[in-house]
Amino acid sequence: SAYRSGAKTALAKAKAAPKKSSGRGPKTYSAAEVESLSAQTKIFTDGGCEPNPGKAASGLAVYREGEVTELWYGLFNPQGTNNTAELNALHQALLMAEKEIANKATVAIFCDSKYSIQCVTQWAVNWEKKGWKKPGGEIKNLDLIQPAFALYMKLRKSVQVLHVNGHVGVQGNELADRMSIHGIDTKEESFARFEVPPSLDKILAMRTG
Repeated sequence: SAYRSGAKTALAKAKAAPKKSSGRGPKTYSAAEVESLSAQTKIFTDGGCEPNPGKAASGLAVYREGEVTELWYGLFNPQGTNNTAELNALHQALLMAEKEIANKATVAIFCDSKYSIQCVTQWAVNWEKKGWKKPGGEIKNLDLIQPAFALYMKLRKSVQVLHVNGHVGVQGNELADRMSIHGIDTKEESFARFEVPPSLDKILAMRTG
């Protein structure tokens, strides 16, 4: 059908060559590049917020040697934003990466928030040098950025933090998305582990962000 043809075309585009964002932003990795990357542990992050600002939560999907081994959700904040949820998810991924690296695994983190990636891996270096100030005024979400940045600086030679677009056929991103929304629905304040079902279809059929 025309619909199926369109869906295949969209998936093909998602698997096409990576798109480089304008300026000095992070490169966006395609679904095919995510799949072919050789890291033993791949951690996918996402944050959800309904509305924005509003009820926010974070989600993670962890792959080891190509298989989904862990799903996480929570850090519910009734007065959060999409950015705070994304930063929380990235921080949790870095905490997990620290353990994986200690166990001699190679690690890549995939995040669909360029804001979070740039805050932690790019902008915070200069903010720290200038006493955590910037010319335009206050730095929002500094309480979340500082601990994530400190951990990233400790791990930066051993972990890649990469950008993927949301909802373009990257399975790990889709699973992390469902977990973030599950965190909102359950109002889970801790960061809780979700039992991985035999079939991921049940997870993917959950409400999306």
